[in-house]
Amino acid sequence: MSNRTLRFRAVTFRFVTGSKATCPKYMITDNCIPFFRANQWLELKSIRKASTGREYAKKLATFLNWLDSHSISYENATNHHVRQFLHHLIFGDILNGKLLTSQASVGSSTLQGYITVITGFHKWLDDISQTDMLWKSKRLCANKSFLYGQIYNYEYRYLVDGYAAMLKPGRDYFKWYDKATKNALCKNFLTLRDEAVLRLTFEGFRIDEVLSITLNSYNATDRFVQPTRSKGRTNASDSNNQLRFVALPEETCAIINRYIQTERATAEVESGRLSQYLFINLNSGKSQGTPLRYHNYLKILKRCAERAGLDASKIRTHNGRSTKVMEFLEHQSLHPEDNITDEIIRASFGWRSFTSVDHYRDHNNQIIAKAVMEKLHEGDG
Repeated sequence: MSNRTLRFRAVTFRFVTGSKATCPKYMITDNCIPFFRANQWLELKSIRKASTGREYAKKLATFLNWLDSHSISYENATNHHVRQFLHHLIFGDILNGKLLTSQASVGSSTLQGYITVITGFHKWLDDISQTDMLWKSKRLCANKSFLYGQIYNYEYRYLVDGYAAMLKPGRDYFKWYDKATKNALCKNFLTLRDEAVLRLTFEGFRIDEVLSITLNSYNATDRFVQPTRSKGRTNASDSNNQLRFVALPEETCAIINRYIQTERATAEVESGRLSQYLFINLNSGKSQGTPLRYHNYLKILKRCAERAGLDASKIRTHNGRSTKVMEFLEHQSLHPEDNITDEIIRASFGWRSFTSVDHYRDHNNQIIAKAVMEKLHEGDG
């Protein structure tokens, strides 16, 4: 696109809540005026997590500006235009000689993110247009529904797969920890709280699940814990929580218990706040006693990795969960007599389908490869 002023912009508004506090809302403006249709959809996408609204707003604004630069309204866009836009993300502006190198183009996950936003927005527009038929021209609405439908029903995945080799390579992260790395990280935290959080991810929890754990959902006696939030599911109350229980090892519970009795108790007394959440901010100041947040913990984890002599840029909060998956799969291969079935693994990680394991599987795992080889050649001379 040219350097002209962009028509659509992703912006942040701050709204006053009933308790007089303010909360951020991410919206799109059209020539500095709130774009009602898009913002209705963004509000729905922001209900569970505000950062989702921010990312969706930025991607949708980019797409709308591209359409505007080609004199196309979102209401008249077709899947042909969407494919042109995706080609633009990959290659740049071919017609004007502004090509992107393979190093400068988007990554496959970013490209898929745009597809998710564009198709989701147009699916929602189609649903709204069906309602509009009650009082608008049926012919006009049916035409819009056709246009919207051909966008969200089109299979764009081939673009991601077909051009994956030339797209920007993804970041090089650690995905699985060996025992030495796990021990090194645990020894280099500055608080019991931070070590306890990491150890819970070693039991297969997502970081958001760990940070959602309440005091009531942690059973120190029987060594069970249960999150109150999980991916794709809204917050659950302690009295009506259908999320999975996870049994914890004794060492992890010992660290959690010491944290509750010392660091957490001190922070509650100093701040005067009583929080329902297990993990809270410990340092003196206005945030002391409030729930620990994801971005705060990620910074703590990376600083811990540096102290442990690891490359902090390769550390993610999801590594613990990935490692636990591979521990299950390794045990499944080495000890079939324990009858750890695919269904047990699915339930342990809270997946709807066992196919989710593919995102976590280490296809170069030597332990599993050797176990399979030995079983296939069992009895050979």
